[in-house]
Amino acid sequence: MRKIYIIQHCQSEHHINNMSGGWTDTPLTELGEKQAEQIGLKLKSELAREEYVLYASDLMRAKQTADIIGKHLELNVIEEAGLREINTGAAIGKTKEWA
Repeated sequence: MRKIYIIQHCQSEHHINNMSGGWTDTPLTELGEKQAEQIGLKLKSELAREEYVLYASDLMRAKQTADIIGKHLELNVIEEAGLREINTGAAIGKTKEWA
């Protein structure tokens, strides 16, 4: 039986800067990188001897999260723009208050 694991990107700059999400393209924070490391370590222990493919949206925070996890699983990330969050239009790069 095939399994699909869905992992949301870890903490990124838009979270701590009160910015809208969606297509706002911000990197992971230091905490976000640590969170991704923990996920990677956990999955490595749980998915031993199973084969997987790793996809991520092309947004920076998702790709960084997947790259860190992929390092632990010895997988390359396949970028797919179709996996992006919702396009927030004019709110991209703006604060939540502005939106």
